[in-house]
Amino acid sequence: MSVITISRQSGSEGNQIIRIVCSRLGWKYFDKNLMAQFAAKKGDAPAKITDMSESEHHIKTFWEKAFSRMVMPPVTTPWSLTDPYDMMEELTVQHVSQFIHAAYKEGNVVIVGRGSQVVLKDKPFALHVRIIAPFERRVERWMERENLLRDEAEKITKERDHKHAHFVRTYFKEDINNPVLYDLVINTDKLSPENAADLIVKAVKTI
Repeated sequence: MSVITISRQSGSEGNQIIRIVCSRLGWKYFDKNLMAQFAAKKGDAPAKITDMSESEHHIKTFWEKAFSRMVMPPVTTPWSLTDPYDMMEELTVQHVSQFIHAAYKEGNVVIVGRGSQVVLKDKPFALHVRIIAPFERRVERWMERENLLRDEAEKITKERDHKHAHFVRTYFKEDINNPVLYDLVINTDKLSPENAADLIVKAVKTI
């Protein structure tokens, strides 16, 4: 049994491709519901499951970073540099990584984002896919899909790209655009979601 990890740029049609791949292979999609199933098998309480993806990752501004570290300690202790939010987010990422390993053992699962291409980078029978497209093409898709002005679409595209890259760099010490992390990089500038899904399905059957 195999696993597919998929990392996608915003506006690259990645979500549509993922749906097609899951449908054609009859595989499960890794999400909070699947994590709850894994937890139930272990005897853990599904209600306590927490998730963390690139999209939920918060990049702090300079002032947020400055003030979040100024935590008032007890009177008897000196000032300390701590960041409760960052600690909580890092623990959640570690928690989700454990479920990614559980999904790998289960097999026949498509895992999207969450640093899964790094978590499972040395595992056999794991196909790592990166879905990309030129910036302008992705902006145009946002404009068409959400009826946005160009400035708005460019802002969303840049912010999401930055957030995804920051998440992987912060918690996995990797560059999300490093081609060595992937077995297959698909540019959807000219390929339809159906054709891109064909490539992924064909590739996973060869590993």
